[in-house]
Amino acid sequence: MKKPDIPQNENERLKELRSLNILDSEQEKDFDELVELASIICGVPISLVTLIDADRQWFKSNKGLSTDSTPRDVSFCGHAINGEDVFIIENAVADKRFYDNPLVTDDPNIRFYAGMPIKSENGYNLGTLCVIDSKPKKLSETQIKALKILGGQASKLIELRDKKLKLESINEKLESLNQLNSQITSIISHDLKGPINSMRAYLNSNYIDANNPEELAQLFPLVKNNLNSLNELVENLLEWSRSTNEVNLTEVNVKETVLEICSLFEGNALDKGIELKCGIGDNLRVKADLAMIRFIMRNLINNAIKFTENGKVEVDIEKTEVHQAIIKVIDTGVGIPNDLLERIKLKDKKVSTKGTRNEKGTGLGLQLVREFLSIHKTELNIESEEGEGSTFSFALPLA
Repeated sequence: MKKPDIPQNENERLKELRSLNILDSEQEKDFDELVELASIICGVPISLVTLIDADRQWFKSNKGLSTDSTPRDVSFCGHAINGEDVFIIENAVADKRFYDNPLVTDDPNIRFYAGMPIKSENGYNLGTLCVIDSKPKKLSETQIKALKILGGQASKLIELRDKKLKLESINEKLESLNQLNSQITSIISHDLKGPINSMRAYLNSNYIDANNPEELAQLFPLVKNNLNSLNELVENLLEWSRSTNEVNLTEVNVKETVLEICSLFEGNALDKGIELKCGIGDNLRVKADLAMIRFIMRNLINNAIKFTENGKVEVDIEKTEVHQAIIKVIDTGVGIPNDLLERIKLKDKKVSTKGTRNEKGTGLGLQLVREFLSIHKTELNIESEEGEGSTFSFALPLA
């Protein structure tokens, strides 16, 4: 048996194939009708739209076979993609390349094969439109011409499918941007005005004597809290706006990232008598967007410190059997009452509560954390008991 040769442009070809997001996709009527027509025209029981992956041929549409793929090294289509014309085997048992091929000696007992390469818009042979029979066969010139035309139609269907997916993606992004614009407008009109109006009210108040240092000193905690709240809100809004750009998935060293973020909060933890433990042991690497992971860790660690006094905040990580890393932020703080926990778990709700020292929050940070985790196809898990502390955790795939 002769294995198919690997095309010289194999790396580029595979990159093109995978960029189309068609491998392992659902069955589609247009492709099914194409193979049905090929089967009728050529008078054969089996017809396929195949796509040649690195080590398999996968069937986008399948008439007459009970499987959805076969190994590439025994495939007839693997040979066909090395040419530009219809690849025809009229009697496989009489051909030294195929007579001992397991697809010939065993089910589906191929004798006749004809496959027309399916070409991408950029000129790469992705797979074939092929017809198969368990009996030797010879196609007429009309049938060969029809197979060429149908192969061209399969190429066009893949192009149209790709353009449709891209248009859907653009529409989804536009819709997301419209929602983002509405949300930011709402936040600016409500949350941003709140701290500003609060400071203005006190500064313009007749209850404070500007010439009395003691009364002025009473304003400092208020101004500090409101400015911190404003700063947090602006940072979150900026981070949210950046998230509308393309996601950049890279290998992220979890230990390095956690230590970097924890160093930002050492002063806050010391001020509140908190033991901040971030000494993760293993140098695990996950596949994630580094900027988003930094934001997630900043928010979760900051929240843990906000709701803890004279206790402990710890970052832990576990490696699972399903090739994931579970990252946990654990605190011994005030915990979350059940009714508030239920509100927090309603993912479309923005909940803001004050910390142990009346630190204000916007509620936007947790909402963004969830959104960023959703982009990573994971979610935030929350476990908490009032008076005992809380654990916030999420999973990421190991790199």
